[in-house]
Amino acid sequence: MKNPILNSFEELESCYDQLMSWCDVLQAIADFLPCHIDESLCGRISRGLIPLLLTTHQLEERSISSALGLIMEVEELADARERRHAGRLFDHDAAQHVVFTLETLSEGRCRLSWEAVGYQLRSFFCSMRRHINSERELIRLLRRAMDGDPASHSPDATAQTEAA
Repeated sequence: MKNPILNSFEELESCYDQLMSWCDVLQAIADFLPCHIDESLCGRISRGLIPLLLTTHQLEERSISSALGLIMEVEELADARERRHAGRLFDHDAAQHVVFTLETLSEGRCRLSWEAVGYQLRSFFCSMRRHINSERELIRLLRRAMDGDPASHSPDATAQTEAA
């Protein structure tokens, strides 16, 4: 029987792949502004981004946050969990702004300048890519710890997770 946390890691990877794909799309939009905005694409991202992000955050909480004790010292856990929670709140807020902007762009009523739209999209997808990369690193360290790899408890491993 497969470990439920490992199953959650697989679900997370699927969410991360979708988010990274949407980051690529947002980057293309930002790179080619002012261009024709594909209303159906903006609508698909607008409808799906927040639910996907919430699912991703729930999976992170259930699988990564709950297992951090495998790779961190007890005294580090509270700070790490607080930083992770703050990061998720930031991601959610930024995603809400992106959704609003995409909706107004597709409806032709966006009041932001093209530069401001590009900056907002870049800020979101750069932050999201960093978040995903650091979460993937945590997953890698947790997998090693679950496999009984003593190197996963090294000070270097703990230092890497503190940046997350």
